[in-house]
Amino acid sequence: MTSVAAYVPALDGLRALAVIAVMVYHSGLIVGGYLGVDVFFTLSGFLITSLLVDEYNARGTIGLRNFYYRRALRLLPALFTFLAVWTIVLLSTVPMPFWPVIWRYVAIVTFYVANWAYMLGSQLGIFGHTWSLAIEEQFYFVWPLIILFLLRSLRSRSKIMLLLLCSAGVSLVWRFYLALGTKTLDRVYWATDTHADGLLIGAALALLVGMKTFSGVVLHCASVGAAIVLVGLLMFTPLGPAFVYGVTSIIALSTAILIVDVLSDRSWLALVLEQPWMTWTGRISYGLYLWHFPVFFQLGILKLGPGQGISYERVVLAWVVTFAASAASYLLIERPALALKTRFAWQSRAAAITCPSSPESHR
Repeated sequence: MTSVAAYVPALDGLRALAVIAVMVYHSGLIVGGYLGVDVFFTLSGFLITSLLVDEYNARGTIGLRNFYYRRALRLLPALFTFLAVWTIVLLSTVPMPFWPVIWRYVAIVTFYVANWAYMLGSQLGIFGHTWSLAIEEQFYFVWPLIILFLLRSLRSRSKIMLLLLCSAGVSLVWRFYLALGTKTLDRVYWATDTHADGLLIGAALALLVGMKTFSGVVLHCASVGAAIVLVGLLMFTPLGPAFVYGVTSIIALSTAILIVDVLSDRSWLALVLEQPWMTWTGRISYGLYLWHFPVFFQLGILKLGPGQGISYERVVLAWVVTFAASAASYLLIERPALALKTRFAWQSRAAAITCPSSPESHR
């Protein structure tokens, strides 16, 4: 089984599938592409927890300061560039009385509270998609402290894994309870507490993979079924009641099975996901997610699900512009920042130089 301590190209391919689903959804061409965000959540929970547990196993602790430095180098340069460009665009095109609104939106995105702003009624305009980045960053902020406490206090990986799975179940039950009450879908969908199942399932998977090795016909058959379920849900599941009823957990579990498969030997799925165009798309997926929403908005193709009157010429133009901007962001902004992360790696500098490809490459 491939170690998660090494770069796994197929995981970038899986990330490519997720971001493409979101973009196709926002192009108005499929119903369930919004669930691509939950594929991202599961991958994030898995990879970040794998890194933290590996460090704890090797050092007996987790370097919190260096972890946050690495996260900042991965996320902030691209985000600040994105915000700078679109703030200039907005300030140049909207009347001055609306400028305070723009600056408020920028502050909301910068401090990763966009999902809470949504719950309070702020739509955030071209920054509306940053709600998912807020949930992930909130997870990154508290999770190292939590997993360090759990590793020191419980010690048993199986107990921690079961606790995380139970927590994912609690998040789902809490979501269902609120939806049956007087809470709106906005409160249920955007909130961190009701949208934590994917992150927690991914984190639990990291502990399971650390304890067991998977292979064989059963796994590969399960991965075929998981792939069919995942693609079917991404294409055909409307937001409506599906989110309330736990479709995100199904997405997370399906993604978890696919992750296990691509880490195993002789994975059929890895052969598909490791295609060069898939891995490249996965590498620039952060930029694609950042840039597609305002580009689609400005070109008039942004839709929240299938809609009428789609201009396919505009769709093609929007995708070309998005990929160009994302590639430029990756090559000029993200990759130079990523090169600095080795200064804050918990491994020795020699190991960081000789083994530059790590799970951090995914995140």
